[in-house]
Amino acid sequence: MTSTSAPLRRSVEAVPGLPGASVPTEPEEHPRSSPRRRRSPFPGAAPPSGAVPAAPVPVRARVRWSGTDGPLREQVRDHATAAGLDLGVDAAAGASVCTVLDGDALLADPSRAAAERSPLLVVTAEQVVPAALWRCALEAGALAVLPLPGGSEELLSRLAALARPRGSSLLLGVTGGCGGAGASSLAARLAAAGRRHGPVVLVDADPLGGGLDLLVEAPAARGIGWEETARLGPDDGEALRDALPRVDEVSLLVAREHGAPDAQDLPRVLAALGPGGGTVVVDLGASLVPAALEHLDRLLVVVPSTDHAVRAAGRRLEAWELPAGLARIAVRRRGGLLPAEVAEDLALPCAASFRDGPRGAVPLLDVRRRGADRAARELLAQLHEEAGS
Repeated sequence: MTSTSAPLRRSVEAVPGLPGASVPTEPEEHPRSSPRRRRSPFPGAAPPSGAVPAAPVPVRARVRWSGTDGPLREQVRDHATAAGLDLGVDAAAGASVCTVLDGDALLADPSRAAAERSPLLVVTAEQVVPAALWRCALEAGALAVLPLPGGSEELLSRLAALARPRGSSLLLGVTGGCGGAGASSLAARLAAAGRRHGPVVLVDADPLGGGLDLLVEAPAARGIGWEETARLGPDDGEALRDALPRVDEVSLLVAREHGAPDAQDLPRVLAALGPGGGTVVVDLGASLVPAALEHLDRLLVVVPSTDHAVRAAGRRLEAWELPAGLARIAVRRRGGLLPAEVAEDLALPCAASFRDGPRGAVPLLDVRRRGADRAARELLAQLHEEAGS
């Protein structure tokens, strides 16, 4: 965005190479059929004879602004409008998808954020966010501190994601509790199991990994990779799915020679993939776990059953500061500890345990009845059942 006052617009060319990318628009109003008359349960509430009750006016989701009037508020209004939201200031006028708080107002009164019950975003006109504002926002539990106009795209993405009902996809992150834990292999096996539950996207989000395309021996295929998602918008998830290469009915988003994801790319892509249905499995590098947390339904931490691996996993878990209830462990049985002992040491529930597959077996392609593939099938069925899908 080059203007800070004009409403946001994205052209159909916003995502090069993605078919069907479209501009976010106002919901189209469809003609309503005349409602059937019925007797009101409340005395005196029935309409006059022959009158047709007025159709209810649809209420748009809203963002609550907390701050002063001025250019910053108008910028937030433009972003809210582009995301299909209204901007209001009255806390009593219904639930809000989030509250956007003026950074100056937060600094002047840090207790101002304490009463906010909806997700909180903090915006500021300062292009270099003051350290004091970071501290106040952290203490207030804000999702992000966004300088405007520099953080314009991220604000739009976050508003669109918050406005959207919880995605119908099961978003499952898989990461290693230590180096060489086998997270990529388990992620591929979970993607294979996901084919029983609708469409599947397998996302390579490990910038330092060897590449999921090589792991699953994906043939060279036409389609896009991470490098083409730089201008992806929150409503381009369907176009993204259509443009991804597929291996045995599983769509793959991988990094090729260049274009590995970073902490800005990943949340935007997960927000776009969320509403598409089915299963999204994300092979997460340790450095990108914090960036993915708010989009995940579950995080699986793969831990080999050795003392060394458990110690390393404990350190990573402490550094990630995971939300309560999000993470479970998957124990790779290749050491002297029992799965229950690993779970007890890490104070996390054990979602699954498995042994290594046969040497030479290719995850996703060589699906076996037992072993790690069976554990993946049972685990994914359980997670979809918990999600109600």
